[in-house]
Amino acid sequence: MISALWTGISGLATQQKALDNEAHNIANVNTVGYKATRISFADQLYQDKIGKGAKVLDAEKIFTQGGRKLTGVSYDLALNGDGFFSVLNKKDAGTAETFFTRAGNFRMGDNGTLQDAAGNEVQGWAMREIDPAKNVSSTNPNVSYFTDTYNKLLTSKIVKHTTYIETITAKSTDYNLSAKKDNELVFSGAGAKSKFAKVSDIEELVKDYSMWLKKLQDDPDIISSTSTSQVSHLNFKGDTLKKEGDQIYVFIDGNKISQEFIKKVGDVATLGTAIVGNLSGLIAPVPAGEIDQADADLAASRIATYKALADKISEVRGFRATTVNNGTAYVAANPYANSFADGQTISESTKDLDVLMGMIKIESLIPGKEFVIKEHAEVSANRITQGNLNATDTKTDALKGSGTGAVESSRKALAEAVAGKQRDVFTPLELTTFPSTYTYEFTFFDKDSNNNKTIPTLPATAVSFPGVADVDAFATAFNADLTLQKYLNAEVINGNLVIKPIDAYSDIEFAGTLTDGTNIIDRNEDGSGKEGAGAEFMQIVNTIDQTTSKNSLQLRLDTLNISDSAFGEFHVDDTGLITMKQDGAEFAIGQIAIAKFNSMRGLNAIGDNLYAKTNNSGEAIYNLNNNKTAKVESKSLELSTADLSESLVNLMVFQRAFEANAKSITTADQLLNTLINLKR
Repeated sequence: MISALWTGISGLATQQKALDNEAHNIANVNTVGYKATRISFADQLYQDKIGKGAKVLDAEKIFTQGGRKLTGVSYDLALNGDGFFSVLNKKDAGTAETFFTRAGNFRMGDNGTLQDAAGNEVQGWAMREIDPAKNVSSTNPNVSYFTDTYNKLLTSKIVKHTTYIETITAKSTDYNLSAKKDNELVFSGAGAKSKFAKVSDIEELVKDYSMWLKKLQDDPDIISSTSTSQVSHLNFKGDTLKKEGDQIYVFIDGNKISQEFIKKVGDVATLGTAIVGNLSGLIAPVPAGEIDQADADLAASRIATYKALADKISEVRGFRATTVNNGTAYVAANPYANSFADGQTISESTKDLDVLMGMIKIESLIPGKEFVIKEHAEVSANRITQGNLNATDTKTDALKGSGTGAVESSRKALAEAVAGKQRDVFTPLELTTFPSTYTYEFTFFDKDSNNNKTIPTLPATAVSFPGVADVDAFATAFNADLTLQKYLNAEVINGNLVIKPIDAYSDIEFAGTLTDGTNIIDRNEDGSGKEGAGAEFMQIVNTIDQTTSKNSLQLRLDTLNISDSAFGEFHVDDTGLITMKQDGAEFAIGQIAIAKFNSMRGLNAIGDNLYAKTNNSGEAIYNLNNNKTAKVESKSLELSTADLSESLVNLMVFQRAFEANAKSITTADQLLNTLINLKR
């Protein structure tokens, strides 16, 4: 009888615990991510084959998949499959502990990190800190993150490599506003472009840059190689171009670009004592060292026509054309016999006798893009004189790169078109005298040799060199100076002095002051400016390294040094990749880490929707890119797995069981009282 009492009491205790558990399930029927708990009963020790009641063997979580509710809230996330969000609970004492949860009702905390409702910081692979020297390519050395002045989105692509994810984003200031036409008097025949052509070049280069980034996106780990721009040379070898109505033309990619004969009056004095020869064919050659007016007129006309054709080619989207010299002097006796040969040095030139030889360089501004020159010729009535195309080693064939190398080649070309080299121009109106000594003082930003980011300003540097007789001599003396030649180069274009950076410093801005020993010589403002559109270009590459340890996920773009504007459109894809979209650019800024365990039932529920690891659960397991884990569903929440109808049924069952156990106790008590009364 005594045994039956204790057996009944154990039954009451177990059913009470079952009722407590079911009440807990009912209480959490609307708790996000809650997993219902069930009680496992076991019978107790037997004596003479008769058991001694029941006990609660375990209260175990049933990790079945809960239903999902679409909330439309960007920060709400649900897991579909096995896995847990990891959150860091920071203690006031400075310690921290990682817990795990299925509840994805997250938010942005006051410090900008992704947090759960209790303020625990969600863990994952955080974005690597941006190094302005390595991750930012900017034409403005004073700015290393996007501001509101960078209002032109050129491209933005997220590239997923094997062990890291990077976002490559390029923006510029408004090149439509900053672009201006090149001064034709200064730059005709030297790649002169209109404002429209500069903008068109940028648009074409943006397409190319986006195309290479898309290729990198599709095959992120392809071998890297740089692209090379095609450079071809035309030689109009004939004496056909002589009068109004005559024409020269070239077919590029099937499109005809032509230029009518431009009639000019030549300046005999300007041509000086150059031996031009009998160009006109109308007047017999004059004595050596002299030139007649007819030849001077024809020479000036041909020069103007060749330059005009080069300028027309430069107006074609993605091309630049200049008149050139192949290192061979003009020969009056046979002015059209000059030809290309291996080993020559071909250089841009607008000098009269160089242009008169009829050589034009055409280069693609788009690295790796091939163009085809079908024919080029001079035409007069029914007479056509075909020119020669350079087929020697002095030409450059287009070479398509691949991977990051091709992207970098395209980026450099785009940045140059957007910004362009600074050009300080001094025309003969400014350079009226040539004194005994010139002084040139300049200040600019130097560059780190390992990257394209400029570094702190150097002190102003002043150099002096002896006086010279003319502009050509000035340029020669300027370029011979050991200090100047490290950074700047002087050219003579159409008789004008043009000072600009060398290629290694193409994106720097410099402040130069030219003096003749007494007076400051002002530059020509109409001719000076940027070779490109004069805007600012910036590319930022931000990276998520998936091989690093997990950390809290920062969401503010200003804190991440991407933008001066903090917020954007938050989104998480099914792999847990967090992106923030701002002004059309989408930045991958972190990836939520999904934890798995060898035994989920071994986790210890500690409240606040959190679980702690135990020896039974084992350590958390993370997979690269969250492979083989639960998928993340954005703007959704996982519902509780507590089933209200099932719980209500269980309550009745446990209630009946409780009452039955109570009945066994009262019955045993009555029997015991009967036995006691028998003795009396």
